[in-house]
Amino acid sequence: MAGNQTSSVTDEIANILGREILGGLFPPGSTLIGEEEICARFGASRSAAREAVKILWAKGLLVTRPRRGSRIRPLKDWNFLDPSVLGWLRASATPRHFIIELLEVRLGFECEAAALAAGRNKADEIAAIREAFEAMRAASSGQGDPVLSDAAFHEAVLAAAGNRFFLPLSALIHTALQYSVPTTNALFGHPVGDLDAHGKVLRAIEAGDSARARKAMHDMLSEVLARVRTAVELTGSG
Repeated sequence: MAGNQTSSVTDEIANILGREILGGLFPPGSTLIGEEEICARFGASRSAAREAVKILWAKGLLVTRPRRGSRIRPLKDWNFLDPSVLGWLRASATPRHFIIELLEVRLGFECEAAALAAGRNKADEIAAIREAFEAMRAASSGQGDPVLSDAAFHEAVLAAAGNRFFLPLSALIHTALQYSVPTTNALFGHPVGDLDAHGKVLRAIEAGDSARARKAMHDMLSEVLARVRTAVELTGSG
C-alpha cells in the first residue's frame, strides 16, 4: 500500500511540475525548485520527490547535477513525442494553436507513410486500415468511439508503411487526435473524421497507387489545417 501511495504522489508531482515547465513557469536554462522545496510544497517524502525529478529527467526536460540542482534543458532536448509531455503541453497551450502545430507535423510524415503503405500493398496491413475505416463508419451512426477509430485508421497506415521509425509516431497521432477531433469535427459539422477523405486514402492504398495515396492524405490533412487556421483568424484567438 505504501508503495502505491508513493507512486501516486510521485506521479502527481511529476504531472504538476511538468505542466509548469511546459507552461513556461520554469523556462529553459532556469533552475527547478529543489528537493526540500518539492517535499514541503507537496507534503512528499524525499524518495517521492527524487522519483518525480527522475521522470522529468527521462523525458528530456531536466539535467541534474549533484549539489547543483536540476536545470531545465533547451526545448530541442524535450521529448515532445512522449504522451505525458504532449499532455502537459496541451494543458498549457492555446487549444487551436496546439492543434495547428500537430497538423503541421503530421503533414510532414503521414503523407509519405500513406505512399509507402500503398507501395508495399500488404494484404493484412490493408485489412487493418479497412477495419479501422469501417469502425469510423460505425462511429458515425453512434456505434463506437470516433476518436479511437480515427486514431486506429492513421496508426494502421503508419504500421503499413513498413518503416520502424514511423512506429513511435503512433503515440503522437493518438494524442493529437484525442485533443483535436472534438474541435475539428465541430468545425466540419460531423461527428467523426471526414469519411469521404479517409475513404480516398484507403482506396488509393488498396489500389497500390503511391502518388494518389500521398495526395489523398495531404489533401485531407491540409483541409483540416486550413479550417483550423481560418477559425483562429476569425476569432482572433486559439
